[in-house]
Amino acid sequence: MLSANEILEGQRRIYSGSFYNVNRWRWFFRDDCRYRRRRLKAVFKEIDFDPNGKRIFDVGFGTGDLLLSFPETCSLYGAELSAEAVEAIKNEPGIKKYPYSSFEVIPHSGETPLPANKVDVVITSHVLEHVPDENAFLDRLCEALVPGGIMINFVPIESEGFDPKHIRTYTAESLALAMSFAGLEIIHAESNYHICSGPLKWLDHPARHNWAHGSWLEGVRHFMLSPVPFELTRGIEKMLAALGVSPSQAMVIGRKKK
Repeated sequence: MLSANEILEGQRRIYSGSFYNVNRWRWFFRDDCRYRRRRLKAVFKEIDFDPNGKRIFDVGFGTGDLLLSFPETCSLYGAELSAEAVEAIKNEPGIKKYPYSSFEVIPHSGETPLPANKVDVVITSHVLEHVPDENAFLDRLCEALVPGGIMINFVPIESEGFDPKHIRTYTAESLALAMSFAGLEIIHAESNYHICSGPLKWLDHPARHNWAHGSWLEGVRHFMLSPVPFELTRGIEKMLAALGVSPSQAMVIGRKKK
């Protein structure tokens, strides 16, 4: 069994180099990234949360697409294993529209660097399934939150072994339970992205297993789903859910107790 440090360094190798800072335009076509941005915006309205002027901390921010979807009145913070991702977001033209931003590389110790001041929102998007110690990680992120602040976690819902880089699998219920153990009050939990299930989900399989000759199939899925308007996607999702089609993602929001 790999040690926690070996797991983290393996992840660092995957997401470093050219993973984020070359051909960044292709991430614009990622339907899953677009879906998360739009669904989060809708849920904020459902739970009556106004993100304007808030301090947002995204751990494992990748290209920064989720951070950059927040209002320009926000202050943005981020931590990433990839030094190249940190350098890329610092040079992103859109980041200069925000009053304050700060991004750090997660050190080899694996301890997530926290902002100097407490934040209002902590986000992870498809990160928890990679983390060696889920409980310690969530406890660490809770330290960054002001009392009453919220934590948002997105995770994939998939069968064990679907992606060999993932240490554990989740359901919305198991994610909510883990966040509750960290002392968060769960205010919203859902399974979603049903539209990317069945045959469409398996188009990702070659890329997840680093099969060079089939990795392009993941792009086919994004090409097929990207043109679909979000409202239509949500309508299709509800129909698929009613038919018993499995979701492919969970989103859970918890509030730090005052």
